Amino acid sequence: MKPIILIGRADCWRVDFEGVKNLIQDFDVMAVGLDCVYADDIKYFVTYHPQDILEYIKRRKEVGVNLDFKVISHVRKAGVDIVEEHKTPTGSSSLLGTAAAIRLGYKKIILCGCPLEGRQEGNFQPYEHFQEGWKRRRNEIYGYVKSMSGWTKEFLGEPTKEWLCK
Repeated sequence: MKPIILIGRADCWRVDFEGVKNLIQDFDVMAVGLDCVYADDIKYFVTYHPQDILEYIKRRKEVGVNLDFKVISHVRKAGVDIVEEHKTPTGSSSLLGTAAAIRLGYKKIILCGCPLEGRQEGNFQPYEHFQEGWKRRRNEIYGYVKSMSGWTKEFLGEPTKEWLCK
C-alpha cells in the first residue's frame, strides 16, 4: 500500500508537503479538519467536528476538486463513512486520522502541517494540549508515522527515503 499524507491547517503545511514530494511522488492524501486549505484530490477527510462536513464539501465544490472522499470521525453521524473510536486524551484530528490510517492498512503515514505547537485562532486550547494523546498512544503508532515539522517531528522523527523503502 502506498503511503498516506495527512495535511493539517498549520501554516507550515505547504513547506512540509513540498518536502514530502521530494521523497515520494505516489501517495494518498487525508485532509485534517475544516481549515485544511489543501485544494487538490483527497482520499479521506478527518474531523472531530462532524458538523463541519457539509461546509467542507461546499468549499471543495466551489473550487472544483474531488468530492468522492471518505469522511472519518469519532461518531456515527450522517456523512461519516468511517468511525474511529475516540480515546482520551485526544491527540486532535491528526491523531484520529493517524489511528484510522493504521486501521485502514497504511504502514507509512506522514504528517504535514500538524506540528502540534502554538494556538489556533479563536477561543481554542493551545495545540500542546493534544501532545498527551500522542504520548499515551505512542506504542500503537510508533514506526507507522513520521512528521515534517514541529513537536510531532521531534516526537516521531522525520520521514526518510530509507524509512519509506522499508
